[in-house]
Amino acid sequence: MPRATDAADTTADTSADSSATDTPVSDAGRCAGRTVPRGTHPDAASRARTLAAYAASAVVELPGNIGDEQVVPEARTVEADGSVLLLLPPEVGAAVLTARDDVAAVLHVVDVAPVAVPHRVRAHCWIAGWLSAPTGAELARARGRLAAATRDPALLAFDGARSGAVVRLEPGEVLVDDLWGAEHVEPDEYEEASPDPLAEHETELLQHLDASHGGELEHLCRMTGASDEGERVAPVALDRFGLRLRCSGPTRTRDVRFEFDAPVGDPAALGDALRALFQGPRSAESDCA
Repeated sequence: MPRATDAADTTADTSADSSATDTPVSDAGRCAGRTVPRGTHPDAASRARTLAAYAASAVVELPGNIGDEQVVPEARTVEADGSVLLLLPPEVGAAVLTARDDVAAVLHVVDVAPVAVPHRVRAHCWIAGWLSAPTGAELARARGRLAAATRDPALLAFDGARSGAVVRLEPGEVLVDDLWGAEHVEPDEYEEASPDPLAEHETELLQHLDASHGGELEHLCRMTGASDEGERVAPVALDRFGLRLRCSGPTRTRDVRFEFDAPVGDPAALGDALRALFQGPRSAESDCA
């Protein structure tokens, strides 16, 4: 069943430092005298893994190491164990190679909705840990992984025209703050989690829904009472468990989430799940009958 929640206040700061969390105000799964079971949603560990791999914006904070500066990675990719390979300026690599102690760092990623909606910052994730510099065969493998992840031919050569240092961030602490709330993630849970299977294609999927299925999206929101006539309805997030829409008008902004009948394992299966939604999920009122 869809679940309606308020999005960020319309006067809230929408910079990368603002909170991404929603404040629940109503629950379409609860009605007079009984509770309709809610579907599942991505756990904090998988959300953190998804953000680490796919969030568009990232900065590496180096407290106390190189003038307390922040650097923007030229490339990044996440390994199977959750460690993050980063391409950073050469001076950072030199500091890591010559340091006597572990070099502490924090990777801060910011996720932004790929369609035009109020309060586009959807999530923050902080991965704190220690940097190391791979060498030899491991360095060559890391370079190849970064090149493949960015699809940037200039990274394949790593010659003097594109200098940089490859480092690995080993996670020690993980915090995610997103549309589901703020949660700490244990390192072992983060290591064992997997990113959402739709995340790699979420941008184009949401943009397609926004451009080509506006009427269906408005219908879904109207069935929950989350939107009024004249309000704009836009897709704001998609994962294997459901679709979140944002309804915005002159006086309010509200999110409503529609959960699929079953988790979607890949983009090819998404069409059937969306068609089931568009054909008409039961409204909250019909569930209370």
